[in-house]
Amino acid sequence: MPVAKQVIIHMPNIDVDAVRWATADDNGKLSGDVQSGTLANAAEAVEGKRSVLVLPGNDVVISEAKVPGGSARAAALAVPYELEERLADDVDTLHFALGPKGKDDVFPVAVVGCDTMDDLKAMCADVGLRPTQIVSETLAIPQPNAKEAGSASWSALVNGPQTVVRMNGHSGFAIDTDLLPMAITDVKSALPDDVEASMVMYKTDAPSAQISMPSNIDVETRPCADVLGLYASGLAHSPTINLLQGEYSPKSQMDKAWKPWRWTAALAALLAAIVFGGKWFDYNALKTQENALDDQIATAFKKALPGKRMVRPVSQVKAALNATGTTNTSGFTTSLHAISESFATKPDTVIRSIAVRDGRFDLDVTTDALPTLDALKEELKRRDLELTVQSANRDKEGLRSRLRIE
Repeated sequence: MPVAKQVIIHMPNIDVDAVRWATADDNGKLSGDVQSGTLANAAEAVEGKRSVLVLPGNDVVISEAKVPGGSARAAALAVPYELEERLADDVDTLHFALGPKGKDDVFPVAVVGCDTMDDLKAMCADVGLRPTQIVSETLAIPQPNAKEAGSASWSALVNGPQTVVRMNGHSGFAIDTDLLPMAITDVKSALPDDVEASMVMYKTDAPSAQISMPSNIDVETRPCADVLGLYASGLAHSPTINLLQGEYSPKSQMDKAWKPWRWTAALAALLAAIVFGGKWFDYNALKTQENALDDQIATAFKKALPGKRMVRPVSQVKAALNATGTTNTSGFTTSLHAISESFATKPDTVIRSIAVRDGRFDLDVTTDALPTLDALKEELKRRDLELTVQSANRDKEGLRSRLRIE
């Protein structure tokens, strides 16, 4: 069974249009080479696959907020004010994305500037990229596994002068590499003395400052061939927080795009209803005219052949004429058939009566307008018949005319 694939796009600097990307399966394995280029190049490589945009850790603050008994919707409203004192910027200028609620009603939170999200939204729209997720690299590296209950385990990605640290769960931070030992010492000192701490340190080939970690922390160093491979593993097996929430979620953006057009769509639907309603009424009117014409044919048939059951009127009349020895039956039936077909093309014309004398047909008809008679004349002419308008007068039912066809 094939494993679904997604494109992981790493943007080291939001202000610079330079990214790296690679395709990975849902098991966290890269397939193919790591590519470099612009965001537009990466968008072309996506080609309908799912995509994850990984932001630099120093642009996203990872924190936690306690909202007692709150649902996710209530927490989304309360979290900005719960974190207000811990953030340097005004909460009105920040975007807050929540992870799943943990123990003791604690929500993990990713905080990023609204201007950053607006810039990313515009950049992606310009190149036709619609990422499935936007995450911080802090939560893209693998989550550390505690060696035993009551212990603390962390993971760190040392990539030259910059280091990203992921703590247990959804917490973490980005820091200059030369400040990492001091930061870890502070984190360890905040823990109870009996808590053992360990760290898995992933190091790239990029030159970095000398790292002297505290002796009371068990550090395991592992090489990292490429950060994208590490992100692929972390995204596949560790929890993260998608920044595409609230007003930046795809559904919310679709609602915003749809809202200005909803009245236009409503009017279009109303117009469609009117058009189709008109067609329905036209169909019923034509059906009524057809039924009236059938009734006229039935009446004429009864007068011509009283007591006979009408099945195929043209054939029956022809047979009756042959039986009486009337001459030129072929010409009569041919002309009658041609007249019938011609009038069938003009549903607005009703035959009130028809008389046959010496090979000519005299008709009393009602139609809508003179142009219809002209069109009927041309239709009969195509069938080698000549129509002459004997009279035409307007009455309440339409244009009543006496016609002669030869």
